Amino acid sequence: MKLELTYDEVSTIVAALLTKVTTAESNALKCAKLDGMDKDVEFWQERAEIYKKVYKVVEAQFGQACKECEQADAALKESE
Repeated sequence: MKLELTYDEVSTIVAALLTKVTTAESNALKCAKLDGMDKDVEFWQERAEIYKKVYKVVEAQFGQACKECEQADAALKESE
């Protein structure tokens, strides 16, 4: 199933993912300062990595979509 998103929706998703990465990294640092919180540190580090991976995928797909739109615009202008 292909998901169609607007530019504003993608921008919102990217901003939310970056916020999640920052929060997860911050939580990992907070837990690292406390004794006996190794499992929590590991959990938040894993969450941060997951969010980063998703962000990179969304960003790459969005970049490809933008390229395709620019190419379509250029082809349309050439045909006029």
